[in-house]
Amino acid sequence: MKSLLKTDWDLVEKMIDEMLSDRIRAYEYYNYFVINDDTVLVKVYDEDDEVMFTVKAKLAGERLEVIDVW
Repeated sequence: MKSLLKTDWDLVEKMIDEMLSDRIRAYEYYNYFVINDDTVLVKVYDEDDEVMFTVKAKLAGERLEVIDVW
């Protein structure tokens, strides 16, 4: 995979789900923003619609690799 901008949205969401499930078990939902060809920003929310944290991730082959969390 070369570009998140040209990738099917379902595949991007699958990669995000895999990245999050490796690290966290409980969250309500997330929103994501594709920043460029290889970077995505994911805001993770709890059941009260509050932002729990934000993840910046980069495309590494066929997976997303966490770069920063705040």
